[in-house]
Amino acid sequence: MVEVKEKYGFPLFSKPTAIVNLGKNEKLVISDIWSFWDYVIKKATADKKGENFLRSLLEQAKHFYQSAEESPVKSQPLLYYYSFLNLSKIMINLRGTFGPNKMYMHGMKEDHKHKFINSEVVKQRQKQQIVQVAHELVSLFDPNIPTTDVTLNTKDLLNHCVGVHRAYSEIYNQSEIFVRIKSKGLYKQGKTLIFKAVLQCSQAQVKELLDRGYGISTDEEGNNIYTETFLMDSYAPTRGDYYSLSEQIRIKGIWYFIGNSGYTMYLSTCANNRYSQESIIYMMMFYLGSITRYHPYMFDKIFSDKEQWLMSEFLNTQPKQFLYLATANVLGQSVLKAYASF
Repeated sequence: MVEVKEKYGFPLFSKPTAIVNLGKNEKLVISDIWSFWDYVIKKATADKKGENFLRSLLEQAKHFYQSAEESPVKSQPLLYYYSFLNLSKIMINLRGTFGPNKMYMHGMKEDHKHKFINSEVVKQRQKQQIVQVAHELVSLFDPNIPTTDVTLNTKDLLNHCVGVHRAYSEIYNQSEIFVRIKSKGLYKQGKTLIFKAVLQCSQAQVKELLDRGYGISTDEEGNNIYTETFLMDSYAPTRGDYYSLSEQIRIKGIWYFIGNSGYTMYLSTCANNRYSQESIIYMMMFYLGSITRYHPYMFDKIFSDKEQWLMSEFLNTQPKQFLYLATANVLGQSVLKAYASF
């Protein structure tokens, strides 16, 4: 068994093809996400009309995001959401063929039901003549989501948001659902490509992970190892092989956040609402933005004191996560931020 270099965004973001070839398909370290996106648009668009359309969206996304960073907490959600909405239009156009002449709709609705724990968001069905941005975007991150309406309880949806999960578990008095991947590696044995991850977990959690479909074994040193394999057509791994093995891992479920030292990864013991970080943050920001826009006078009633703290944590940490994780996901490459803390 020999170790293989991880590239093409493996294991989190691998795609079968690249929108643009950047940094020899290895991780990208960037200092200005907005200038980087401007560069991606220039490289990825073939005609001036399409480039101008996407650059106008980028200008709006940047303006709303920077305005949100300078705004009071209760004013931030709507500004962040409009930033994400415009950036999402760019992302779905780079991975699709909608263009400037289509009508774009939010593709989501919310029902606050007077309490956050009862609130719902609806990812609305895909349409043919209208671009439902929420559906098209979430489909990039969670390809198996139905094309029909999907109704989600907001409290349950937020459970899989890694960046606020400890605060979430504390507030709702529940056990944490994430199992940390302590270390990982990619290997090759003959034509078999092998992903191995050392887990930090109890035996009770191992049983729960087995119930979720993960292949877990114990090595000679007593470590719990998650293993995923893929049989290649040849002895040299191709981009397609990286993608196929990555897909197997993502279908089982892998969660992550980006920090100062790169990506920290987790498996989940929870069977429900196993959506990606990018989808969760986007849908939650739509929900919070709708409260800010339509029901600002009800904010203190909808959220308890502890939930207001949770929302503050979410707004302070997750917008930057979305910005970088969604960029990495759409491009199919790991993206890190230079010279800044998360």
